[in-house]
Amino acid sequence: ETGSKPFQNAINGKEPGSWYLPLTPNNGGLEPDWTWAGDEGAAKREAVERISANSEAIVAFASRGAGSTGFPRYGAPLADPNAVSNESIQPFVDASLKIVAQKLLDADKKSNCDEAMKDLASVFRREGGGELVEQVATSLAYL
Repeated sequence: ETGSKPFQNAINGKEPGSWYLPLTPNNGGLEPDWTWAGDEGAAKREAVERISANSEAIVAFASRGAGSTGFPRYGAPLADPNAVSNESIQPFVDASLKIVAQKLLDADKKSNCDEAMKDLASVFRREGGGELVEQVATSLAYL
């Protein structure tokens, strides 16, 4: 469609700055301004609230990253309604997300979240080896 090329480029990451941090405000005028959502701190608090309110479903969804694909296969893995979550790693994913949530809340002050995540990764390695660490990392990336 005539005049759509700038929008296509921004969506597809071909427009400078459209996919790289720090993002340009409102994607250079192509997207609505998000000032109504508050500052960065408010956005982080809302993210933590959403994770906390729906943690069981979020953990189950994330654990699909280390689970198995559904049948029939779908072209968009994140949208696969038949994908199966890896239930054995859900407690580990849950523990990781709790530390991430705490880090979001403590972002502006010194916290022990980085150390807590390193300690948790050590527990993962000790209890489940490199495979468990990889499965948790894959699940968090899937999310």
